[in-house]
Amino acid sequence: MSTRFKVKKQLERLKPEIQKWLKSTLTPKRCAHIERVVKMAKKYAKKLRLDPYKVELSALLHDISKETPGIKLLELAKKKRLKIDSIDRINPHVLHARVGAEIAKEKFKIRDRDILAGIRCHTLAEPDMSKIAMVVFLADATEPSRDKKTTQSIKRTLEKYGLEWAVLQTIDSKLVDVIKKGKRVHPLTVEARNWLISHIRRK
Repeated sequence: MSTRFKVKKQLERLKPEIQKWLKSTLTPKRCAHIERVVKMAKKYAKKLRLDPYKVELSALLHDISKETPGIKLLELAKKKRLKIDSIDRINPHVLHARVGAEIAKEKFKIRDRDILAGIRCHTLAEPDMSKIAMVVFLADATEPSRDKKTTQSIKRTLEKYGLEWAVLQTIDSKLVDVIKKGKRVHPLTVEARNWLISHIRRK
C-alpha cells in the first residue's frame, strides 16, 4: 500500500471528526479561515504536484490551537517538553503552531512528518522545511482574506521563480511587519530565512 493511499484513507476517516471538533472548539471566523487555507493549499499542491492528501490534512489541522489562551499554550508546551524561547514566554501565542502539532499527534494520531511539520511551522517557519510544510505556510499567508497587494506579489513570485522563492518572500514580508510594529523577531524565523537562502543557492 502506497503512502499516498494510506494518507488518503486517513484523511477520509478523520476529516468528519476533525471538522466536528474544529466547529465545537473554534469560532466560526477561525473555521472559515481554515477552510480558505485548505482550498489554497490544495490549489498549490495541484500546481506543484505534491501529495494533495498530506497537504489537505495538514492545512485542516494547522490552527487547532490558535484560540487556546497563551497561559495554557505555555503549560502545554512545557508538558510536551517543547523548546521554549524567551520570546515564546513574552508572546506565548506564537506557540500555537508547535502545540497544535502535538495535539494533532495526540488526539488524531497523526504520525506523518510532513503533515506535522506543516502544522508546526505554518506561523514562524523553520529550517529544513519540506515542500508540504512550505505549501501550508504559504497557503496560510496568502489565503483570500490577507492583504491582496502582498499576496498577489507572492503568487507572482511562485509562478515565476518557484515555491522556495515565494516562501522566502513571505518570510521577508512577515519580518518587515514585525519590525514595523516594534516587536521581537523570533529566532526560528531568522533560522528559517538563513536556511532557505542557503537552500536556494544550493539549487
